[in-house]
Amino acid sequence: MTWPEVQGVVAAGERSALIAVGAIEQHGPHLPLATDTLIATETARRVGERMPGLLVGPTLPVGVSSHHLAFPGTLSISEQSFQDQVKACVASLAAHGVDRVFALSGHGGNFGPLGRLARQVDGMIGTAAFIPFDDLEAFLGVVHAVSAVDGIPPAASGVHAGEWETSVMLAIHPELVRMEKAAAGYVGDFDEATAERLFRDGTRSLAANGVLGDPGAATAERGERHLTAWVDALVDHFTRSR
Repeated sequence: MTWPEVQGVVAAGERSALIAVGAIEQHGPHLPLATDTLIATETARRVGERMPGLLVGPTLPVGVSSHHLAFPGTLSISEQSFQDQVKACVASLAAHGVDRVFALSGHGGNFGPLGRLARQVDGMIGTAAFIPFDDLEAFLGVVHAVSAVDGIPPAASGVHAGEWETSVMLAIHPELVRMEKAAAGYVGDFDEATAERLFRDGTRSLAANGVLGDPGAATAERGERHLTAWVDALVDHFTRSR
């Protein structure tokens, strides 16, 4: 869009916008570093199709990924830098008349920082309400439920580069998926203690190949179902806040 087009949308009374945030980090030997950013971008596009008048902004590509830094190619910024970037973008939109900014993440490590930012600013940045989807447990529940329909347990569906994420990439960017290199990584219970270990000691402490799950059963068809379920949840969440 050009700036007059954005101005026209806001002047017409459509004053909601969406910011997606991703990451550049390892996704095992079979998925590209940009996986989270690519998934966030496609998810935001689909949410925009379902919510007429919503201004869909560009994806912020680098997130909070320090727990993946043991793997070459990973980029990470501090939580403060990440929050400052999001806050500045929302403030920019508010200055142009947008009064509600939604946020979604393609990277699990960004959910916490988004939620903490929303609480720090008491839900307002400038004159705009800031409304992120920050419930990582709910998100994983959505994708794991889709996997379960086909008999794939949560441990294989995974939390990082496992079945669900590989399926989504097969659906949206199959040319970037190297299924011949796909291999299971950590497939144990991902409980609170495991999550604490992940963020304290890094992903390599759980899986030498960087995979938390088993991508072997991934299919493009299931990837479409994962995306549909996730977009449904986001549209419901954002619509109730619009």
